[in-house]
Amino acid sequence: MNESIAHHPAEDMLESFARRELSTGASVIVSAHLEMCNRCRARVAEFESREMREWNAEPEPPPAETRDFDGMIERIVSLPRQDAETVATPVDDLQAAGFQESFVKDLRLPRALRQAAARLRWTCLTEGIHQAIAPIDRETRCEFIYMAAGASTPVHTHYGREYTLILQGRFHDELGSYGNGDFLFRDASHEHQPASENGCLSFAVLDRPLRFTRGLPRLMNPINRLRFRGVLAR
Repeated sequence: MNESIAHHPAEDMLESFARRELSTGASVIVSAHLEMCNRCRARVAEFESREMREWNAEPEPPPAETRDFDGMIERIVSLPRQDAETVATPVDDLQAAGFQESFVKDLRLPRALRQAAARLRWTCLTEGIHQAIAPIDRETRCEFIYMAAGASTPVHTHYGREYTLILQGRFHDELGSYGNGDFLFRDASHEHQPASENGCLSFAVLDRPLRFTRGLPRLMNPINRLRFRGVLAR
């Protein structure tokens, strides 16, 4: 476990997770952070214990839609048959996408993300930035993002909410520097330009697309909105 984690989900998000009120995508990224963070795992346990005390009795069976939601989460986070510890995508595919083998060969993912990382298709968004969509739910876009050493994204803000979990490496923006296990929240009140000196692999969940705010990338905003809806419709 990473005891140096400095950035965590907000308390209300952890409480919503304990109540099973989050979307599937948001639940998966919080689950992955909990595997890496003793502090937040303990807080969720406290929220769950408090819920039980407030009920003051054995809870009634959950409604059918809750049971279906639980089953969906279980299918997402279930381990592959071989109990693989590393990214299931072949190294050849990662190299073809521009990854350095030394960066990924020893990568260990949280259990909640191992199944989602199987059979990814990596695409290059811009120089040094690669994306792979993980089809987890239809309410959010879930994606792995790889930033090569020295790469940076265009300056942007967000039409909605974006949650990001750093899986390996580091990146920085105008608000700080982030490493393994850090959990970030960004929305329309944040304008930033993530950049990485030595490379970074992260997992992100968005409920609406990015909005580029400077230069030629702004021309991509209408296309991004259409692509975003297309991903959720799959």
